[in-house]
Amino acid sequence: MENINVGEAKSRFSELISRAAGGERFLIQRRDRPVAALIGVSELERLEKSSRAARKLALALGQSEELLAEIDKGTAHPAMAAFGLWQDEDDLEGLTAEIYANRSRQGSRVGVEP
Repeated sequence: MENINVGEAKSRFSELISRAAGGERFLIQRRDRPVAALIGVSELERLEKSSRAARKLALALGQSEELLAEIDKGTAHPAMAAFGLWQDEDDLEGLTAEIYANRSRQGSRVGVEP
């Protein structure tokens, strides 16, 4: 992802749009602080599809509509979607051990230790 200041983004807007449509991503900054992102439509569609899938999964696992509505409004962090989903798990310690064992068997994870 390329960082570009607002002035440069204004002067190169047409070029940046073409490049974003081709799959590049740009972070627009004002005074060294991110203020916007420029991505292509296909990337936006992918992100929105992923968001919808995560919401469906959270609902299927028993998360409340109220919390998900707060996340949609921006009043709760998206990580909160997982909060409380395992509260009814009797053997949380056993579940944790099972997760670590599964991760250890996946050769692609680095540094996973129980």
